[in-house]
Amino acid sequence: MIDRDTINRILDAVKIEEVIGDFVSLRRKGSNWWGLCPFHPDRNPSMAVSPTKNLFKCFSCGKGGNALSFVMEHENMSYPEALRYLAAKYNIEVVDKELTPEEVARNQRYDNLLVVSDFAQKFYQDLLWNNDFGRTVGLSYFRQRGYTDDTIRKFGLGFASHHPDTLIDAARKEGYKEEYLIGATLCVARENGEVSDRFYDRVMFPIHSISGRVIAFGGRTLKKDKNVPKYVNSENSDIYKKSDAVYGIFFAKSAIAKEKKCYLVEGYTDVVSMHQAGITNVVAPCGTALTAGQIRLMKRFSPDVTIIYDNDEAGINASLKNINLLLEEGMNVRVLLLPEGEDPDSFAMAHTGDEIRDFIEKNEEDCISYKCRLLVDSERDPVRKSRAIRDVIATIAYVSDPVLRNLYVDNLSKKYDQKPEMLFKEIATLRRKWREERQRLEQRKEMEVSSGHLRPVYEGQQPPPVSEEYYEPAGDLLIGDVYSSNTPMDVSERELLYYLVKFGCYPIHFVEDMLYGAQKREGVTVADYIRSALSEDELEFENPLYRAIYEEFYSLYGTLDGSLNPEEQQKQVVRFLSAHNNDSLRKTVLGLLLETHTLTVKEYRLSIAPEETILGVTVPKSMVLYKLRITEQACIDITKEIAAAEANGDLECQKALMMQLQMFNQVKNRFAKELNRL
Repeated sequence: MIDRDTINRILDAVKIEEVIGDFVSLRRKGSNWWGLCPFHPDRNPSMAVSPTKNLFKCFSCGKGGNALSFVMEHENMSYPEALRYLAAKYNIEVVDKELTPEEVARNQRYDNLLVVSDFAQKFYQDLLWNNDFGRTVGLSYFRQRGYTDDTIRKFGLGFASHHPDTLIDAARKEGYKEEYLIGATLCVARENGEVSDRFYDRVMFPIHSISGRVIAFGGRTLKKDKNVPKYVNSENSDIYKKSDAVYGIFFAKSAIAKEKKCYLVEGYTDVVSMHQAGITNVVAPCGTALTAGQIRLMKRFSPDVTIIYDNDEAGINASLKNINLLLEEGMNVRVLLLPEGEDPDSFAMAHTGDEIRDFIEKNEEDCISYKCRLLVDSERDPVRKSRAIRDVIATIAYVSDPVLRNLYVDNLSKKYDQKPEMLFKEIATLRRKWREERQRLEQRKEMEVSSGHLRPVYEGQQPPPVSEEYYEPAGDLLIGDVYSSNTPMDVSERELLYYLVKFGCYPIHFVEDMLYGAQKREGVTVADYIRSALSEDELEFENPLYRAIYEEFYSLYGTLDGSLNPEEQQKQVVRFLSAHNNDSLRKTVLGLLLETHTLTVKEYRLSIAPEETILGVTVPKSMVLYKLRITEQACIDITKEIAAAEANGDLECQKALMMQLQMFNQVKNRFAKELNRL
């Protein structure tokens, strides 16, 4: 067991922003750091890292703790393993803890798979450099491609012999067990009981984890035979999930975070060649079509990506397909079309790094412009052109940022003489359809049949989706019937929505601006204030119907005629929302407009002045109350977790949770004081 003094030295030495910064791109905001949470599909930075409290907390999925618990969760490490990791990072000597038999069985297999993978990489590398056949075939191939020896060694490239039992024989001699070689998918158990190598007669590309461990391989054949697969890749294993792995991420992550840009190419050789040319923020999918998991891994270091695929039909089709995937995960997407006949590998080999950067800067284009130029501009047939425009509209619908979405719509409407209202309606319909479909899939697992209805079982889970059409087969349960909980959180959200729907376009004059430092600001509307206040803490409405109204409001807000006065602008918004084709949304909006406002700031209704003249008091107060409700709910959730940890006898978890609770109580007290001052 590790003695307490050693543990204390480790924990005292740890700087949480440095530890988490090894895995997540962090950006400072105030006294804290913020980044994308790696424990759920995070679209916006929702994980806060507090150096002063040495804690992290995700305000979306709820994960939180200290640097030690982060490493345990992220790297799938046990408590002593995480301590050893941190001790090694800060050069602290540690005494190993003796694990239980169960922990040994679980962790030993994982470690052994990593060990045999590391052995295989060194074995293939040794064959490349020190074996006559490997040098003649493999090393010559890499050098003919233009790779320098430094590049070959940097990426750990190797060679697998043409004999299908070379690795297994060498591993047996070194004492490695077959079960681990098979478990790491380095070897294959045949039907006759024999075990042979998965990779042979191929040059080898090791695939590294984000922390630099070898977890898999890609093998490329050198034969011209079309019946032989060009690439053979490792299968999924306990240490490798190809849908979540990105080739080159270990070598590229620092450059991506530093340059705030990621270049996405198609294959291993594209990555290696670009790195050799000095463009080091380059990665590629691992032997699969691009997946959401791979995109999320890239986004942890930068949300900006440029697709650089082969300039052929297959490459162009792949880029068109992946644009939507990237946008759906919240990425900012640009596309670079290389000169005809070029791919990233050949282009990098023929140009210097400065030439490549200059070409990218001058020729990369926004993904929407790229699709318009490729699909629409060259089309003369009206029917086909309309289909192409609808394809572009569908891509714009994937854009999560409403401001950017509005800019795209504005450009598209002007370029092709389309009415913005028609485009917005089409986009709103698509987004609603996708949102409801996602929610339908999520919620279907949580539904139970009762009295002929599918009723949601959502206690402690996500609320039901927006559309009443979801409640099949009986469609008589509206969202208002099911999700009008009247909880403090729901009331706070409804109050903010009230101000947005009724006064969103009106200017707000602050009596005391507690969020922006008590300085006067001109030209700020209620809508600007609410969006900014929610965005700065990465918050969104929990009630799905209110969230839908919020999104629909801002889908129109950015397109309003600036020459109109606030009252006329607000009338346009009201007309748009009041005529919405979703019954639940329309009825809720009308209810907000017609109801007597007796919510938490009802005392201000007693003022003789019109309500729009005191928005500088009522709206900030509603916002602080909303944030206070969120913090209170977080305290309740952590208290439940503490009770569960106590029941399980997990003292370390209890301690971490208590520190979290203390932090949230301080935040809660601050919000309460701010509320009392208003």
